[in-house]
Amino acid sequence: MKILVIDDEKPTLFMFRLFLTAYGYEVYVAEDGEKGLALFDEISPEIVFTDIKMPGIDGIEVLRRIRKTGKPAQVIIITGHGDMEKVVEALDLDASDFINKPVERQALNSALARAEKRKLMPRNQPFEFSEKKGENRLSISVKGKLSSSAKKEFLHLFKAESVCDVKEVSLILDNSFSIDRSGISLLMDFIKDLKQKDILVIIENLSYNYVRVFQMAGIDKMARLQEALPDE
Repeated sequence: MKILVIDDEKPTLFMFRLFLTAYGYEVYVAEDGEKGLALFDEISPEIVFTDIKMPGIDGIEVLRRIRKTGKPAQVIIITGHGDMEKVVEALDLDASDFINKPVERQALNSALARAEKRKLMPRNQPFEFSEKKGENRLSISVKGKLSSSAKKEFLHLFKAESVCDVKEVSLILDNSFSIDRSGISLLMDFIKDLKQKDILVIIENLSYNYVRVFQMAGIDKMARLQEALPDE
């Protein structure tokens, strides 16, 4: 499998090449966005890592142009700590995942695992859910992208009769799950509403890196976040 890494810092490129080559990937690197996009057109990699802050063409523009090609590459954004506005902008452009600098091995492994799973899934997975109600608990399995277009279906999840007599609501996220700016607002409004009813919200099966994104958005202050268990 081909992986392209775009970053203006040579130590970061060296680290990615070292780790990814050891994992058995065919690794290509570029030191700026312009060279990265040219290499993307030439080799059509399945996975792209791109730094969010680079001189000239930054990571957001790289992501935007890759999405315009229509090629089904999984694009993983490399961010600095606290870059919430840039992360949200990348979510709006359907970034596959995020990792923070300095890059941790666990974060890299999580991003690769998620990208490989998503690569095998149909593109533009519609927002879908299924409910299972037990004693004092409502479990909801969620697939697809949570955005403004899914507002009607999302709000239907939490109609009064669904949450009646429950003390806990668990959202179980499929590997196809993604979210954008409007989806984050929907999710936070929903959690606030349930908290007012003294209902605990648990969000399960979050990737290691999506946990960090939700923490930056402040969702961890309102709901319990549970990271996905690693594959055996």
